[in-house]
Formats: sequence, structure tokens, C-alpha cells
Amino acid sequence: MRDFLRELAAVAVAALTYYLVRGAVSDRAGEAFQRARDILELEVRLRLDWETAIHEAILGSDLLIDLANGAYFWGHMPLLIVFAVWLWRADRGVWRLFRNALLISAAAGMGSYYLFPTAPPRLMPELGYVDTLALRAAPAYQAQEVGLFVNPYAALPSLHVGWALLAGIALWRVSARWPARLLAIAIPLSQCWAVIATANHWTLDAFAGIAVCVVAWLIAVSIRKLNPQIQNLIARS
Repeated sequence: MRDFLRELAAVAVAALTYYLVRGAVSDRAGEAFQRARDILELEVRLRLDWETAIHEAILGSDLLIDLANGAYFWGHMPLLIVFAVWLWRADRGVWRLFRNALLISAAAGMGSYYLFPTAPPRLMPELGYVDTLALRAAPAYQAQEVGLFVNPYAALPSLHVGWALLAGIALWRVSARWPARLLAIAIPLSQCWAVIATANHWTLDAFAGIAVCVVAWLIAVSIRKLNPQIQNLIARS
């Protein structure tokens, strides 16, 4: 238990740093909105502008809006905390891969949010997007109102999607049972749908989140493979 609390504290400090840095660079609105328009233009050229259809599909239904809002909020940090506790107990090796990939991707996210501030669709009502979290007074909206931790222009990449993918990969690695593997697939897919349906991310933000976290996982795996070799070199010196 002491080891778990120590590791949990380290992750909590890293998460707090991530949100503080994320919220410290939120004053570049002009750049953020121009980048959002550039992303949308690129998506149109690539025929990846799926936001409008996915978003409009939920607007006529309070049930779908609540489902999307719930998946966006509860499927992110609350789920990750519960999953991290379970993973620590289930498989320490995979937990460390998950933890390291989470930290690496968070560092990459902080760099991107600082260098490439990007406005989400929900801040562009002139294009027909609605802030569904505000519309239904969702818990996630209340969380977003804590200004110290909020950067409204931290859309690229979507770590909501990326971290859900990391959880799915870790769950897939830990269990070969088909219900667990179905859940491993459902977690990132539901988050992909939620971030776009709620107008919190562009399609390319989701793809970027996936790319960042896949690379982070591969780096974490490489670090684990290199660690015994480094220890052997130290022992021989």
C-alpha cells in the first residue's frame, strides 16, 4: 500500500503540474481561433470534417446529450483514477507502462498546448456548434469553470481520447477474457465519440491524441526494455 500511495502521489503531482501549465497559457485567443479554422479547412480537404454530423445527431435528444456529456466527463479522469487503482492490483508491470506512457503523453500535451493553442468547436457557435456541457449543466462543465486549471484553447491533441486509448491498451494487455477486451475497445471508441459529439475537439485533435499516446506507449515499452541493460552496465562499471 505504501508503494502504491507513493506512486499515486507522483502521478498526482504530475497531473497537477499538467493542469497548471495547461491553464497558464490561455490568453492567445486570436492564434487559437485561426488554428481552429485552419484545422477545419484541412479536414474539409481530407474529408474528415465529421464534427457537424456527429454533433448535430445528438442535439435533438436530451438523452444523447447527457450520454455524451457523461462519457466525456466520467470516462476521463474519474475512470482513469479507478482504472489506475485496479491496474496496480492486477499487474504491476503493465501499471508501470501505463503510468510512464501517461506521463510522457502529458509532457507532449503540455508542449503542444503551449506551442499550438487551438480553439475547440464549442467556442465557435457561428459554425453551428453548441456547448452541450453548458447546455445541460453537466458536472464536466462545472469542472471546466475552475479557471486556474482551464485552458479553453487546449484542444490539440485530445488527451481525453489518448488517455482512454492507453487505458484500453493496458486492459487488453492484462486480460485475455473477451468481456474485458470488448471494454478495452469500447473505452477509447466512446471517448472519441464523446469529444466530437460534445464539440470539445475536432476530428484531427482525436487523431493527434491517438498518435501521441501510441508513441508514448512505445517509448514506455522501450524504456522498460532498456532498463535492465542500463542496470547491467552500471553493475559492470
